[in-house]
Amino acid sequence: MKNIGNSCYMNAALQALSNCPPLTQFFLECGGLVRTDKKPALCKSYQKLISELWHKKRPSYVVPSSLSHGIKLVNPLFRGYAQQDTQEFLRCLMDQLHEELKEPIACHNQEREEEEREEQREMERGTTEDDFLSCDSGGEMGDGEGGGGGVGSLSEMELLIREEAGRSISEKEKLKERRLSYCHRRTSSEQADEDADVDTAMIPGITYCMHTYKQFYLPDNEAYMHCSSRSCSPHPPDSHSKLSSSPPRSSPLRTAHSYVLKKAQVASGGKRRSEVRYRSVISDIFDGSILSLVQCLTCDRVSTTIETFQDLSLPIPGKEDLAKLHSTIHQSAVVKPGACGENYNTQGWLAFLMEYIRSWFWGPVVTLEDCLAAFFAADELKGDNMYSCERCKKLRNGVKYCKVLRLPEILCIHLKRFRHEVMYSFKISSHVSFPLEGLNLRPFLAKECVSHVTTYDLLAVICHHGTAGSGHYISYCQNGINGQWYEFDDQYVTEVHETVVQNAEAYVLFYRKSSEDAERERQKVVSLAAMKESGLLQFYISREWLNKFNTFAEPGPISNQSFLCRHGGIPPNKYHYIDDLVVILPQSVWEYLYNRFGGGPAVNHLYVCSICQVEIEALAKRRKTEIDTFIKLNKAFQAEESPGVIYCISMQWFREWEAFVKGKDNDPPGPIDNSKVALTKSGGHVQPKQGADYGQISEETWNYLFSIYGGGPDIAIRQTIAPPQELEGLHGEQKIEAETRAG
Repeated sequence: MKNIGNSCYMNAALQALSNCPPLTQFFLECGGLVRTDKKPALCKSYQKLISELWHKKRPSYVVPSSLSHGIKLVNPLFRGYAQQDTQEFLRCLMDQLHEELKEPIACHNQEREEEEREEQREMERGTTEDDFLSCDSGGEMGDGEGGGGGVGSLSEMELLIREEAGRSISEKEKLKERRLSYCHRRTSSEQADEDADVDTAMIPGITYCMHTYKQFYLPDNEAYMHCSSRSCSPHPPDSHSKLSSSPPRSSPLRTAHSYVLKKAQVASGGKRRSEVRYRSVISDIFDGSILSLVQCLTCDRVSTTIETFQDLSLPIPGKEDLAKLHSTIHQSAVVKPGACGENYNTQGWLAFLMEYIRSWFWGPVVTLEDCLAAFFAADELKGDNMYSCERCKKLRNGVKYCKVLRLPEILCIHLKRFRHEVMYSFKISSHVSFPLEGLNLRPFLAKECVSHVTTYDLLAVICHHGTAGSGHYISYCQNGINGQWYEFDDQYVTEVHETVVQNAEAYVLFYRKSSEDAERERQKVVSLAAMKESGLLQFYISREWLNKFNTFAEPGPISNQSFLCRHGGIPPNKYHYIDDLVVILPQSVWEYLYNRFGGGPAVNHLYVCSICQVEIEALAKRRKTEIDTFIKLNKAFQAEESPGVIYCISMQWFREWEAFVKGKDNDPPGPIDNSKVALTKSGGHVQPKQGADYGQISEETWNYLFSIYGGGPDIAIRQTIAPPQELEGLHGEQKIEAETRAG
């Protein structure tokens, strides 16, 4: 990728994301889902970039100008040519991609989440001290949960599946030593541009872009421009507070495949809209969840919460912290000190020897497992950080633990190398040893963890060279076909040995779930498809779920909801591009997948849903009636020279209603909510707050909207002209209030 002016932070992040098979294959294979009417349509720019990078006729390098322009529109922070943080960029990019690609979760998934919510409440009511301690017992965590195996070798059929390629996600630094990152989510739906010259393997039901990993082009270094002399460096979190500490989702419990939207849906009866949950390919790939437990040390009450993370920001322990950590770990048997050394058998003796020499001169080696153990270590809540116990109704000393409840398909780990104090910033340059294969998160799992595959293999690393004030970003990514590692430094791409990767000063690491079982499942399906057994029926399956099956270690139940409506037919607005959403499977392949993964529903006939068509027509009629009536009544109101009564209405609610009747929002607003603009005075008189965000409408308009949506309170300003003697001696607001005193 060409450096377009201090853009190495962006190039390094995009190369890591580009080598993430689940995400890249989605944009190459599921183009029908890459639709949005939300500006700046960043998902379209990203799809175009991925198509250029993996096209069989790709140029020697690409220029990510369209995506750069889009991200600058989304976040002014990235405008200009100042130095930026790659983790900040990733979080902003992933947030916007989710916003544009999100889809509402199907009803049955919401019901399942309601059941999980009830389990959460039961867990809070019934959690005992023994349960609390057992959840932190380390080595006993996750017993009974199946672990993933290592990476199998690629056969010629697996080359079609192309399972082993880069990985990445959003990342960024936080002020607090341990904190989960949260992300805002947004909305989608726009038609995708067709990609030209994209070769596809024609195995029935299993589609793959053949060109994607056929060749790995190594450009001639002499043909490229050098990186700008101005380098890129991480910015202090203070300057990115909105991104680095995005607020948590409002739901206390959600799966890794759902999101809570503050606005809610309502039938037009005037009730407050219920919460709508969303998911996207971003949440499917990168979201995990953590179970946090806090115990009051006075009454032993344990409270639990579930938080969603998209990346983990890990502290780098110092020598003293490391000694304490190893001592604690040894006593609790959570993780053995230097557990990373167990992986050196697969890393090679050269790497082990280098780490040994490093530890001899610079002290004990800090491993990635040490950083994880420091992140998941118990926190004492005392002093200014005391715990507010609901049972004691007082601030009490407490202890907080957290464990992983759901592991993401792609695990992004951000090492907190940059510290930003009030007057200065500095960088922690300590080497952190990390495994290329077999990172096992089992010691950090809660006993309620729903993930079965717990081992990860490294696919991409982003490194920062320089200081906290200036520097340069590069990335190392593993090629999926030949298994070789490559260094991506803007326009320059160089093959490197794995020991170079191991000795890198990692800033962000991307790990991918490793499962031999998943490889065997794919081999079985490929074999069934090749047999071409005759069957009386053919079945349609979601192209998006098939991409999960091809690239995920745990794809989950079959979900055909991406092309079905709640009535089981094809939504009228999707029927014209249904071929982009489905793949036809022979009966034998469908039955194998259904028996193995469950889900569904089974679809062997595609038809436009007539119920949805009627609902769409009724909705269009309702919108036209409401907006036409409002325009008519408002024109009459504007024509009145001195209306007797003026009603106030919250502009926040009015904007939601306007978006609905203009077709920008599919969901009608809830009841009229004037609570934020109303001021109740003595005697129960309601008047608008001074400076509040409200509009003025006629009594007829208010009555019309109120008859549909209900709500309130009504704020009526009745024009009654006060006698002149009453106005004598009054000025400003007093005079206005007297002139417009409510009747």
